[in-house]
Amino acid sequence: MYLVASPQKPVSRLMETVTAALEGGVSMVQLRDKGVYSPEEKAEAGRGLRQISRHFGVPFLVNDDPPLARRMDADGVHVGRDDPSPRTARAVLGPQAIIGVTVYGKPSEESAATEAGADYIAAGPFFPSPTKPEEPVLPMHILDAVVRRSPLPVFAIGGVNASNAALLARHRVAGVAVVSAIMEAPDPRHAAETIRRAFSAASSA
Repeated sequence: MYLVASPQKPVSRLMETVTAALEGGVSMVQLRDKGVYSPEEKAEAGRGLRQISRHFGVPFLVNDDPPLARRMDADGVHVGRDDPSPRTARAVLGPQAIIGVTVYGKPSEESAATEAGADYIAAGPFFPSPTKPEEPVLPMHILDAVVRRSPLPVFAIGGVNASNAALLARHRVAGVAVVSAIMEAPDPRHAAETIRRAFSAASSA
């Protein structure tokens, strides 16, 4: 279960939410800030999330920006269609970095991501997403095709919650990436635990 941490103010609130989510079983954390934080707040968030993630022994990634990931001493970066390529990210962050890339259901994308040096891919949304309401919801056969074609682990992202995590697990994804269902939950630890249990139970069924 991959937590995409959206900004919360003050930054101390973000730390509390992410700590609770990690206690609930999150296994990777990404900082995704689309201009909400000031540079000082973003730097504070990066330092805090790096420290918390390392305390829990999970990777810490930054969204979009390989140079920022390097400055934050993150474990890697996740890039989308308008960001630097995985190959560029690898050149900036080095051979040990974790590089993730978003794919959008086109047949050539998985092989291109692999050839460019990505470590995993994310695909979606397969449910309506509060984070990206403008993105069309993709049919499940697209997810099946991505999983079938990809030699890399596939994470489903977009509108993931406790109600649909099991369904996604049955489509043989490696994991789910969650934003709102944890970040906006009254009890982030319980939300993370519930999603993780639903996904794990369906994966092992």
